[in-house]
Amino acid sequence: MRKKRAFILLTALIATGTLAVAGCGGSSEAKNGKSSNPTLKVAYFQGAVAGPDAVVAANPQLAGAVGAKIELHPIDSGVTGISQLKAGAFPVISGVGNPPFVGAIANGIDVTAVFVESLDQAGLVVSNKIKSNTDLVGTKVGVLVGSTLDFEFKGWLTSQGLEGKVEAASFASEAAEAAAWKAGKIDAVYISQAFLQELKKHGGRVVVDAAEIAKLGYAATNLLAISTPYIKQHPDLVQKLVCQISKAQELVTGPDAATYITPAAKFLGVAPADAIEGTKGYPYVATADEAAWLKGPDGTSKSGKLAQNFNLTGKFLVAQGRAKTPPADDVIAAHIDPTFWNKAQAGGCA
Repeated sequence: MRKKRAFILLTALIATGTLAVAGCGGSSEAKNGKSSNPTLKVAYFQGAVAGPDAVVAANPQLAGAVGAKIELHPIDSGVTGISQLKAGAFPVISGVGNPPFVGAIANGIDVTAVFVESLDQAGLVVSNKIKSNTDLVGTKVGVLVGSTLDFEFKGWLTSQGLEGKVEAASFASEAAEAAAWKAGKIDAVYISQAFLQELKKHGGRVVVDAAEIAKLGYAATNLLAISTPYIKQHPDLVQKLVCQISKAQELVTGPDAATYITPAAKFLGVAPADAIEGTKGYPYVATADEAAWLKGPDGTSKSGKLAQNFNLTGKFLVAQGRAKTPPADDVIAAHIDPTFWNKAQAGGCA
C-alpha cells in the first residue's frame, strides 16, 4: 500500500550525494545542559489507512516507549522518500515498498529493512465504460511509477496478455493520479486502499485487487526501512521503534482499534471515521508470520520470503530500466536485518 518515486532524481542524488544521517541523534542537550529526548524523524504516507507510524506518534503510551520524540514527515512516494533519506532529511521510512527499496540498494544507498509492516491493499479502478479486460486495450491507466503498485500492475498486465496494449501513465503521487481519474484525463487507475473509498464515491469500480494479483506471483510489501549508519549508531532506539511499530499493528487490528486510530487521523489527513473504515481488514503482516518474511528456516535473511521477493523485484526494476542489474543475493541479504525482530520475540520489548 502507500508509495512512489522519481527515478531520475534518485539517480542524480546517487551520483552527487553522500548519505547523511540527520535530524535524529541518539542524544541532545537542552539549553540548561540537561539531557533531553532526541528527535526521531520518520517519513510516512498519509491517507485513509492508519499506518503504525501515525498510531505510535499519536498515542503517548506507544510514543513514550520509543525513547525519542517522533517527528513525522509525510511523503508521496517511496522513491522520493529514499532520495530524501539519502540526502539526510530523515533516517527512517515507514511503509516504503519493495521496488524503491530494492532500487536503492541496487544503486548503492545503504538502507536496511528491519520489519515488514504489511502487504499492499490496492485495486484497479475503472469507470462504467470498462466492461471487461479487453476494454482496457488502448486505454491510459494511471500508476505510481516504480512503486509496489507499478510492480503489481505490470505483473497483472503480463498475466492477462495485456502487456504493451495498455498505456501506463506515470504519476509522482497517488493524489495526482486520483485527481486525474476524477477529471477524466485517464481511463483507469491502479491505486492504494487509502484512495479506493474516495474513488468509489465518484463512480469507480474495482475490477482486480492486490490480493488477487499476489496470487499470480506479484506480491508487494511495505517495509520499515532505516539508514544503515543510523542503525549502527542507535541500535537501542531502533529496537524500541520496532517494538512499538509491531505493537501498534496489533492494536489497530484488535477490538479497541478505534481508540488508537482516532488520534492518529490527525496525521493522515482524513476524518477519524474514514481512517477507522479504511484500516479495517488492511493486510498488516501478522505477528506469527513476521519471522518468515525476515529469515528462512536456517535463520538467515538470505533464505527468507523477503529476500525472495527482493530478487523478483530486482528483475522487475531491470526490465523497467530502473536498475542496470539486480542486486546479488548476498547484497540483498546484507540489507535485511532480522535481529531486532528476533530480540523482540525473545522479550526485548519488555
